[in-house]
Amino acid sequence: MSWSWYADVGNCTVHWAAWAQDRWQGSGRLAVDLLERPDWQGTLLAALEDVGLEAADCEQAVLCVSSPRQQANIEQFARQSLGSSSLVARADFPVEVATDYYDPAQIGADRLLNVLGAMVKVGKPCVVIDFGSCVTCDAVTAEGVLTAGAIAAGLPVVQAGLHSAVPHLSKQLNEAVQLVRSASVPAGRATAEGLALGILAGIAGTADRLIEIMRHRLRAPAPVVATGGDAELFAGHCAVAMVTDEMLTLDGLRLAYERARGQ
Repeated sequence: MSWSWYADVGNCTVHWAAWAQDRWQGSGRLAVDLLERPDWQGTLLAALEDVGLEAADCEQAVLCVSSPRQQANIEQFARQSLGSSSLVARADFPVEVATDYYDPAQIGADRLLNVLGAMVKVGKPCVVIDFGSCVTCDAVTAEGVLTAGAIAAGLPVVQAGLHSAVPHLSKQLNEAVQLVRSASVPAGRATAEGLALGILAGIAGTADRLIEIMRHRLRAPAPVVATGGDAELFAGHCAVAMVTDEMLTLDGLRLAYERARGQ
């Protein structure tokens, strides 16, 4: 069975999935620091084999790259382990999303791919919010134009900033992040709980406000699609209702690639 390998190479994680027989056959996330380990390629190959995919049957690796420093590692995996060349969105094929940004080159490929996937999923207009290392929020008009966007700190950035600013609270901060990731709202009766509550409220509240701003820009109560590694975590704490789709970026990547091939 022939298949294609898709990967969204972010600042903190690599989200990958395999496409075969008109559906995703398997997917997973790797922390980027794992790419420094000598066995990471074998681990990924084993994950593909677990869903019945043989490396020899891989036709193409298709990438979205937000972290150029990790691109060489991913391309090496495609070349050495999958025996495939790599094609990168925007560099090797276009992402056809209209925008009225002053300089469209400033928009990350992942945000364009999210918009492409969201328009297919919920239509136009819409708002797309990505809970990753940063929280990005984009407004898409009824004509399909990416018209406005915002970038705020996501959980990894908040954690790194607090570690730097208040290093004496590092132990409590690590505990707080574990509480946040457990998706339970703490009582706030200890330093770690207070930090966790502040992080949860800060990121969820920021998301709600950004969505409000984007809807005001669109002059419509546009549906919201949330994606990113922390989407399920924070969407549940937001006041605004949203559809979560962890595959949104990869679906957009697949659509852009297939359209470029004329499929």
